[in-house]
Amino acid sequence: MDAVNKTQSLSWKLRRVAAGIRQQDIALRAGMSTTRYSAIERGEQVPSELEIRLIDQFLPPLPWSDLSHNADGAKCE
Repeated sequence: MDAVNKTQSLSWKLRRVAAGIRQQDIALRAGMSTTRYSAIERGEQVPSELEIRLIDQFLPPLPWSDLSHNADGAKCE
């Protein structure tokens, strides 16, 4: 698996954990087994385009992922 997919998998795990969602919940919503989702999240399997869209759809963004504002909430230029 290339670096981009590993980064994406890590992002999914961070988003899932930050939201308090179990792997089983994402797997169920995305229509795959928990074993498959777990392997995708670990970077051991490559998700299909459909799986990528579904996982992204069900995982909320990280609370600090809006980098257009600084820590004080002021908009960055």
